[in-house]
Amino acid sequence: MKVKGLLVAAVAAMMCFGAQNASAIEAPNHEGDFNLNAHVGFFPGIGANISGDYVLVNSWWKGHFTVGGFIGFNRDKDEFHNFGYDYEQVFSNFSIMARSTYGLNITDKFEVHAGAATGPCFRSWKYEWHDNTSQYDDDKETVLDWAGIAGCRYFLSDNFALSAEINYSAYMSYINLGMSFKF
Repeated sequence: MKVKGLLVAAVAAMMCFGAQNASAIEAPNHEGDFNLNAHVGFFPGIGANISGDYVLVNSWWKGHFTVGGFIGFNRDKDEFHNFGYDYEQVFSNFSIMARSTYGLNITDKFEVHAGAATGPCFRSWKYEWHDNTSQYDDDKETVLDWAGIAGCRYFLSDNFALSAEINYSAYMSYINLGMSFKF
């Protein structure tokens, strides 16, 4: 077990030292640039979200650091049918999160970014059981939502890009596709 840990540490160290020589092909975004993103979300369920990224610092290593926000909605339905027992649940989630990302411009048209987001999520759900008698249960709660973000933008012009993000969120859609406008 110790050998495996040392091997993992050695590989991680080599990757870190190798990354010191890596460079983005194009210069980072300028301080003050703002990207407005609009996405349709898939899995689980379907949703939509809008996010904004303001370039706060453009001199961290080879890329740029952004701060911004995220507003999203997601609706998911789950059904279970077995031995005369039918069960259905419908979740609706609305999140408002602060977000930050670190991005690299790989080419003059292609940018990649990763980051995190956190904030409140307003959830409501409805359970419905169908057996000999129908039973219903509705509930609402407010919870802390969080997300790990990995995404990219492909610019078709100076101010318009196609955008994709994977948001590993507790309550929002994981796969998000849409567009981005740069101001």
